[in-house]
Amino acid sequence: MLPVKRLRGALRRLAGALEASARRELQMAMLEDVLGALAGTPELAGVVVVTSDPDAAALAHARAGALVMPDHDPPKGMNAAVARGLEAAAGADGALVLTADLPLAQPADLAALVAAAPPGPSATLAPSREGTGTNAMLLRPPGALWPQLGPDSLARHLAQAERVGVTARRIERPGLALDVDTPRDLAALIATAAPCATARACARLRVAERLGAGSAR
Repeated sequence: MLPVKRLRGALRRLAGALEASARRELQMAMLEDVLGALAGTPELAGVVVVTSDPDAAALAHARAGALVMPDHDPPKGMNAAVARGLEAAAGADGALVLTADLPLAQPADLAALVAAAPPGPSATLAPSREGTGTNAMLLRPPGALWPQLGPDSLARHLAQAERVGVTARRIERPGLALDVDTPRDLAALIATAAPCATARACARLRVAERLGAGSAR
C-alpha cells in the first residue's frame, strides 16, 4: 500500500531549487514509477493507495488499478495514512508498504522483499541509502508493526519488532534505497541515467541545469 500526500505541497524541501508546478510534476512522475513497480509485481494481490488528492487517485486507478481510500480530513500525517491502508488489508497474509518517492523501484525489488520474508509474524525492511529510514516494509500479518515512518524510522521499527516479538529482517535493495527529498537526491537520481518517468521529467524541467546553478544540499 502507498500513502500519497496532497500534491499541492509536494517536495517542499526542493522549494529552493524548483517552483511548485515543477515539484508537483516530479511528484506525479515518482508516483507513476512506484505504481508501475507495484502493478508489475505478480506476487502482490492488489494495490491500495491512501490519498485525498484527486489527480493522484486518478493516476493510481489508471496505472495500477488501485483501490483508493481517502486520507484523514484534515490529514494526520503519513503514518496515520499508512495505518488506514493497513486496516483495509486486515485478513490478508501480509501487506507491502512503500513511500511514494522511490523512482528507481522495480518489480524485482518488491518481489525480493516478498521472497525474503521469514515465516510467521515478521517485518522485512528495506532501508534508505543513509541506512536510517525505512523506504519499504513487508508486514506479515498487516498489523505486525505499527508504522513509524520518518527520520530514523529503521531503528524504531527494529526496536518495536523486538518489543512485540516479531521477526525483523533487513534487506538491501538499491532500487528502494533512493528516496527523493532534496536537491542532492535529485542529482543522485539524474546521475543514474535510469529510464524512469522521474528522470524524463527531470530532463523536461532541465533540473540538472537548475541544480548546477544552486547548491545541492
